Amino acid sequence: MRVLFTTTSWRGSYFCLVPLAWALQAAGHEVRLACSPEQSEPIRHAGLVPVPSLEALDIMRMERMARYAQACAAPNAPASPPVLHPLTGRPVRDLAEFDVAGESPAFWEECRKIFGRNTDAAVCLVENWRPALVVHDLMSPEGALAARVAGVPSVYHSPGMFGTAEEGEEAGTELTPDDPGGACQRHGIEPWDRSQIEYALDPSPAAVAPPFGSALRIPVRYVPYNGPGAMPMWTLERPTRPRVCLIWGNSATAIFGPRVPALRHAVDAVLALGAELLLTAGREQVAGLGPLPPTVRVLENFPLHLLLGGCDLVIHQGSVNGLMTAAAAGLPQLALGLTDDQQIIGERFARTGAGRVLPGLSAGRAEIEQTIRALLADPRFRAAARETAAGMAASPAPADLVPLLERLAATGSAAAEHIPVKEAIRMSTPRTRPVQDTAP
Repeated sequence: MRVLFTTTSWRGSYFCLVPLAWALQAAGHEVRLACSPEQSEPIRHAGLVPVPSLEALDIMRMERMARYAQACAAPNAPASPPVLHPLTGRPVRDLAEFDVAGESPAFWEECRKIFGRNTDAAVCLVENWRPALVVHDLMSPEGALAARVAGVPSVYHSPGMFGTAEEGEEAGTELTPDDPGGACQRHGIEPWDRSQIEYALDPSPAAVAPPFGSALRIPVRYVPYNGPGAMPMWTLERPTRPRVCLIWGNSATAIFGPRVPALRHAVDAVLALGAELLLTAGREQVAGLGPLPPTVRVLENFPLHLLLGGCDLVIHQGSVNGLMTAAAAGLPQLALGLTDDQQIIGERFARTGAGRVLPGLSAGRAEIEQTIRALLADPRFRAAARETAAGMAASPAPADLVPLLERLAATGSAAAEHIPVKEAIRMSTPRTRPVQDTAP
């Protein structure tokens, strides 16, 4: 059968699709990934076939625009790190440097138009290539819309921790508009939101899985993929002191600049505790840290899943990609959440007892150091992390779900009894509990 994946230009949201695409391809199915031209090369590097038919949304600019508007609405609130200019991405000295009230309407209207044009392109691709199934990621609802127009079943693949029926404060994880660019009206379908999803592949730990409403939650084992790379042999050597991996994604720099204080605080805290530090970040981020001692091993934008052998703790800026990779590795983690959705998913995951979350824009050095000390010293965090990883590993592998997806494509429906290893989807209360604060 033919399976079409639709992907966003944000790699952290579509990396989770790659193992499933591999599994379908290995089973003999034709797989294509609709993407923006900028993502063609990374997708080819993953051994998959891109179809560069979609326009890239500048998601980092969208985030900067929203943050700038928030800063203008509360001009007396402290800004740390400094607010970035929405267009240039450089710090501003005065909020008057950019007329956000005047520029925002046209900017957001163009974003909606891009969503709409992408939906039109996806509809055209589905009509011409005629896939039997469409899979879409968190930020590419055009796949679900195109499937609905063509009468083809679709599946949402969560990156983990993002559901389809968020409520209350957690509704801040809804990231797409109701009717992107008027596409729904043009194609004669209802306005879109994630609550309409019928089938959802979800790698989240079952005990803290997000709400999925009426959608069928299909658990899938999280197979980490953070891009191509080669595993260094030294990662197999057991260090003589605790080893901490600190990953700081490029999105943090694009939205908040290279000098987020929490990053420097985390580096200094790890070194103060006498631990070995692996730092993977972009060149601009590393330069923004200033001088680093030779005991810090710096790897530029290195795939996280290839670095975790021998590690005792992972620190990240709250991205779901880093969170899920550390969870699958069975390592305690500290999320320094920078955006609202990062804070939400970090708090959600922390209920496993396998980690902590701190507000990355306001956490101070002492608080970060105390939290790192507790995560390294208290064995309950590692026990909870191992238990969480074991539960995730019990979910069906992507290859195990190929028969279910074949059935869905052939009949247009699937049910809970078709999910292999059904006991893995129990939504029971975890045996572990969040570890209480411990004094350093």
